[in-house]
This record gives sequence, C-alpha cells and structure tokens, in this order.
Amino acid sequence: MSPNAFDWFISLFTLCLAGPWVFYDGYNLIRLRKADSADPIVRDKRFGYVIGILIGLIGVIGVTKHHLG
Repeated sequence: MSPNAFDWFISLFTLCLAGPWVFYDGYNLIRLRKADSADPIVRDKRFGYVIGILIGLIGVIGVTKHHLG
C-alpha cells in the first residue's frame, strides 16, 4: 500500500467513526434536555455527550484540515 493510499484509508476511517459520533451524541443530548437536571446521572450523561461531540468534531476538523490545508 502506498503512503498516499494509507493516508486516505486512515482519513476515511476516521471520518466514518467521528462523523456519525457527532450526530449520535448530539441526538442523545437533544433527547436528554427534558430530563431532571438535579439528577447526577443525567448531568454525567450530558457531560459525556458534550465530550463525545467535541472529540468527534476534533476528528472531522483534523481530517479536513489535513487534506485541505
């Protein structure tokens, strides 16, 4: 496998994981907005979903900057 092909393989693999991850955690965060904010488990889930969105965005933005910048 050439270095260019490997670069694209890793980039597509990252996008296939990070892209849906952003939408999945975003969807879960939206579903959780009606939950009781006083419950520590709900607050922990919200924190986890926000961190998941940030990690996914870092993956998508990183791959985009790698190939466009």
